Amino acid sequence: MKKFVVIFIFLFAKNIYSIDYDISGYIYELPVYNTMPDIYNIPGIEYKQESFTNLTRLRLTPELYIGDNGKIVLHYEMNMLYSDMGQAMFGSIGKTNRQAVNLSNEITQNGDFSLTHFIDRLYYKHTALNWEFAFGRQRIAWGSGRIWQPTDLFNPINPANFSKTEKDGADAASIKYFIGNFSDIEFVYNFRERWEYGNFGARYRTNISEYDLAAIAGYFDKRAVLGGDFAGNLFDAGVRGELVYSFSRETENKEFVRVILGADYQFTQDVYALIEYQYNGEGTNEKSEYFDNFMRLQKGEIQNLGKNYLAAQSTYQVHPLVSSSLMLISNLGDGSGMLLGNIGWSALDNLSIGIGAMYVYGEDFTEYQFYPKSVYLTGEYFF
Repeated sequence: MKKFVVIFIFLFAKNIYSIDYDISGYIYELPVYNTMPDIYNIPGIEYKQESFTNLTRLRLTPELYIGDNGKIVLHYEMNMLYSDMGQAMFGSIGKTNRQAVNLSNEITQNGDFSLTHFIDRLYYKHTALNWEFAFGRQRIAWGSGRIWQPTDLFNPINPANFSKTEKDGADAASIKYFIGNFSDIEFVYNFRERWEYGNFGARYRTNISEYDLAAIAGYFDKRAVLGGDFAGNLFDAGVRGELVYSFSRETENKEFVRVILGADYQFTQDVYALIEYQYNGEGTNEKSEYFDNFMRLQKGEIQNLGKNYLAAQSTYQVHPLVSSSLMLISNLGDGSGMLLGNIGWSALDNLSIGIGAMYVYGEDFTEYQFYPKSVYLTGEYFF
């Protein structure tokens, strides 16, 4: 970690001629009651059907402005977790497969209680004329989908993970050239533990009429990738889509395609709805093959096990300070699915409180039958 910070100081200290800073953050509280499916009740293995988990997350996001064109951004997070299941159920706290440097540490572990902290963003960004350069742990925001983003090859997240509000940062060097007001080209290199394991990609983005269009190409996880996305308006509705074609001679899955198509519509000032379809060519229609990729699903390397999915979501503003949301995700192949609903109240300008539940359904050994049924509360205070 010290070496990581020293690199920033060495590279950019000579540019420091005027300094300003800003600091913000939030505290997030998430108590959850879970009931685990019977599928985990395996003879000889300890099994607890009901469990309680409480996650307290403190996230600090200071920014140091260097002159008129540079800034250093840091996102530091501390997680205090209580889980009577004996293991953490929430997100990836340690190093992900898009990070070369381990900037996480377990402060203490005592029975069901653990305290960890880590750095999720740490990068320097510099702008000059039509160029923008960033180096360090950062978020690379690619894609246009609302539920799934196949072209987001740096920071994917499972939509069923209601505990995660921030996408993991990737250790990368990125450079972007702005061709015009609505067009740019970006090149990214993602550092890994070893140079030969690195990922790299390029994205060209432009606008034609009422549509934002983008094309990508790169090399990720020893696979060549081509793809693109679009977003725009069709009459009064919004439409979007993404496509990725991935191929390799080195891996077992030689080639596959991922596609999403979606639309959304603001029916009234208070009612909004969207629908999104995903074809996941990397998945399988055979339930017996789910176990081969289950560990990849837990690690966040993939977001689904099957091939065909449909998601629908609606939001309703009950009151200017109270909003509700309901989302259904269904695996069309095995008939399993997830229903996630929540109600949130803006108690103060910087304080929100909510209650939610996740209900999963499906026959034995279907995808969403692996997930627990959950009821949870949320509290988030911004400063």
